[in-house]
Amino acid sequence: MPGIVDDLGANVDQAASADMGMEATNDLARGDIPAALASDRYAISFRRRFHALTIILLIVNLAIGLFARHQQHAVINHAINTYDTAFVSTNYVNLAQIAFQHYVDERTRAASEAETAKANELLDDVLDNMDVAIERASSAAIRTAGRDVRDRLAELHDVAVGDPSLEDRIIALRQKMERLRQRNSDVGLKARDDIEDLSLKADLFLFASIFTSIILAGLVLLVMQRMISSMKRRSNDHLQAALEGMPQGLSLVDDRLRLIVCNAQYAEMYNLPAELTQPGTSLGAILDYRAKHGSATVGSEDFVSEKLSQAAQPTTLTFEQQLQDGRIISLIKAPLNTGGSIAIHMDVTEKRASEKKIAFLAHHDALTALANRVQLREHIEKTLGNVERGGKAAILCLDLDNFKAVNDTLGHSIGDALLCAVAERLQEVLRAGDLVSRTGGDEFAIVQSADELSAETVGGLASRIVETLSAPFDISDHTVVIGVSVGIAMAPDDGGDADQLLKNADMALYRAKGEGRGRFHFFEPEMDVKAQSRRLLELDLRKAIGSGEFELFYQPIVNLAEDRITGFEALLRWNHPTRGRVPPGEFIPVAEETGLITSIGMWVIRQACIEAKTWPSDLRVAVNVSPVQFRAKGLASMVTSAVANSGLLPSRLELEITETVLMFNNEETLATLHQLQALGVRISMDDFGTGYSSLSYLRSFPFDKIKIDQSFVRDLIDNPDSIGIIRAIAGLGKSMGVTTTAEGVETQEQLDQMRIEGCTEVQGYFYSRPVPASEIGSVLSGFRDRAQTAA
Repeated sequence: MPGIVDDLGANVDQAASADMGMEATNDLARGDIPAALASDRYAISFRRRFHALTIILLIVNLAIGLFARHQQHAVINHAINTYDTAFVSTNYVNLAQIAFQHYVDERTRAASEAETAKANELLDDVLDNMDVAIERASSAAIRTAGRDVRDRLAELHDVAVGDPSLEDRIIALRQKMERLRQRNSDVGLKARDDIEDLSLKADLFLFASIFTSIILAGLVLLVMQRMISSMKRRSNDHLQAALEGMPQGLSLVDDRLRLIVCNAQYAEMYNLPAELTQPGTSLGAILDYRAKHGSATVGSEDFVSEKLSQAAQPTTLTFEQQLQDGRIISLIKAPLNTGGSIAIHMDVTEKRASEKKIAFLAHHDALTALANRVQLREHIEKTLGNVERGGKAAILCLDLDNFKAVNDTLGHSIGDALLCAVAERLQEVLRAGDLVSRTGGDEFAIVQSADELSAETVGGLASRIVETLSAPFDISDHTVVIGVSVGIAMAPDDGGDADQLLKNADMALYRAKGEGRGRFHFFEPEMDVKAQSRRLLELDLRKAIGSGEFELFYQPIVNLAEDRITGFEALLRWNHPTRGRVPPGEFIPVAEETGLITSIGMWVIRQACIEAKTWPSDLRVAVNVSPVQFRAKGLASMVTSAVANSGLLPSRLELEITETVLMFNNEETLATLHQLQALGVRISMDDFGTGYSSLSYLRSFPFDKIKIDQSFVRDLIDNPDSIGIIRAIAGLGKSMGVTTTAEGVETQEQLDQMRIEGCTEVQGYFYSRPVPASEIGSVLSGFRDRAQTAA
C-alpha cells in the first residue's frame, strides 16, 4: 500500500504542477503556494519530443517511398529480363523451324536407310536449337510446351522409311513449333509494354509518396501546435474531474502544512465550510474546526497537536480512526516529492459493520442469532478439554415435534417466528455458561459443562425444556402448540470427541421420538448396535429392488352381501438372501425415512397391475401408497404409466391412503387424488378412525371406500365401545354411499358382528392369510367350495 500511495502522490504532484504552472509567479508573489510547479518545462519537453517524432515519421515515410522506388526498379528489371529472354528464345525457335524444314526436305527424298540416317543428322540440329529455346524460355508454361515439341521431334529418329504416319507427324510438329514461336513472341511484346507502364507508374508513385510525406508532416505540426495550446486549459478540468470523481476524500498540504487542494468528498466527510477548503488554509485551522464540531477522533487527548505531528512526518502512514459521531475513517498519508503530503480519507464504517456481521454469521444462526454448527463444534472441543481435566459435560440434541405441520399450514413466516420464540425460551432455562445452538431447520443442541454434572441435573434440564416448549406459543394472532424430543449424551461416558457425542445424542433423540415424542432419553450403548443394524438394513434395502428380492402377497377382500371375493390387497414381502423374510414393520419405516419407498412403491404398483391383469375381470387389486410417494411428486403419471403398460382397467386398481397424506401440502395432494380418480382409479381411506381429523378429510375428498382400522375389530370383546365406533363408521359410509371394509377379522364372532353392524366388506385371517400370486387361484376355488358347502 505505501508504494501505491507514493506513486499516487507523485502523479497528483505532477498533475497539480500542470494545473498551476501559468499562475506560479503570481502565487509566489501572494505567498499562497510555496513553490511554483513546472508545467512550462513539461510543455517544452513535450514539444521537443513531438518535433522529434514528426521528423522520425517524415524520415520513415521517405524511406518507405525510396524502398518502394527500389522495388519498382527491380520489377522493371525483371520485365526487361523477361523481354530479353523471350526474344532470344523466339530466335532459337525460328532457327529450329528452319533446321526442321531442311530435315523434312532430306527425309522426304530419302529412299534408303543411309539417306534416312543422314537426314536424322539434320534433326539433331533441330533438337539442339530447341534445347536452347527451352532453356531461355521466360515461363514454366512455355518450357513445358517446348519440352513436348522436343520429345515429339526426337521420336522421328525411330520412324522407319516409308512409314505412312510421317507426313502427319511433320504437319503436327510444324503447327506446334509455330504456336511455340508465337507464344514466345507474345511474351516479349507484353514485357516491352509492361516496361513502359511500370516506369511511368514508378515515377508517379514516388512523387505521390514524397508529396504525402510533406503533407503528413505539415498536418502533424499543425495538430501538435493545437494540442499544446489546449493542454493547459484542459489539465485543470481533468484534475478537477479526477478529484471530484474519487469516492474517497483527498487533501494535499505543502511543507508548511497549508492546504494546496482538496475535493468535495473531503469537505463533506468532515462537514467543513467553504472557507476552510480554499488553497492556503492552515491544516491546524481545519483540525481545530473538526475538534469543535464533533468530527475529532475518539480517545485523543490533544487531537489537533497529534494530527499536526502526524502530517509533518515525512513517512507513509496507514491507520484507522473512529470519530466522535461513530464513523470509522481509514487514512493513508504519503509524502510528496516537492514537499508536503497527500492524504486519502475513506469512510469504512459500513465495510467494518459488514465484516463484523459476516464474522458474527460465521458462528451464529442468521434467524435466531443462536450459535451455529461451527460454534457448537468449537465449544464442544473446548469443553472436552475441561473433561480431560476431570470435568463433566452433556450434549442435548433437540427436535421440535409437529413443527413441519405448523410451517406447512401457517406459512414459513410463522414458522420462522416460532423458531425465534423457541430460541428465547431455551435461553431462559439455561444456566450462564451453557451453550444453545440451532443446528438445522427445527433442530437445536445444548452443551452443559461443570466440574460435577450428574445425570439427574441434566435430566432436570431436559424435563424443563420439554415442559417449557410444550406450553402454547402466541405467534401473530395464532396460538401454536408444539412439543420437543430430547436426546442426551454424557461426556466422557458416552464419547470422547465431538462427532461421537453428537452421534450418540442423536441416536438417543431418535429413541425418544420413537417412544412417542414429547420426552427425553439418555444414550444407551445398545442404541449404537441398533443404529448400525439399521444402517446395514438400509444398504441391503437399496440393493433389494435390483436384485429381485421383493415379492407381493395378496389377502382377499370379501363382500358380505354377495358372499364372494371382490378383490385382493397387495402386501409387500422382502426375501432377504441371508436374513430370510424381513417383516414389513421393520423395513417399511426405514424405506420411508430414506425416501426409498418412492422407488419401492413404484415397483409395487407396476407389479400389482401386471399380476392383477391375469385374474378374473371382476377382481380388483388394492395397493397402499405412502405419504412420501405423494411428496415426491409424479405419482399420477406413474400410476397412469403402470395401468397403460399392464393393460389393466383403471377401475380395477384401488389406492389406499392414510389421513397423513392429507395433512401436508393439502391442495397439491387433493389435486393428485382428483387426477387419479379422473383416470378411473378408486381411492380408499385406510386406517379410518385412528387419526385426528378423519371426518374433515372425508369432506375434503369423495373417497370410494373407508377401511375400518383393525384395532377396533380386535377390541370388540375387551372394549365394547369399539362396536359403537364401527357402527358409526358403517352408518356414515352407508349415508355417503361409500363402501366400508373392516380389517383384521379373524373369528366367526367378529365376522358376525361386522355383518350385524352393516359393514360392506371384510378382510382378515378368518378367510385367508396373505398368499403369493401363484396361490390366488387356489384361494378363489377354495372360497367357492366353502360357499357352496355353506349353501
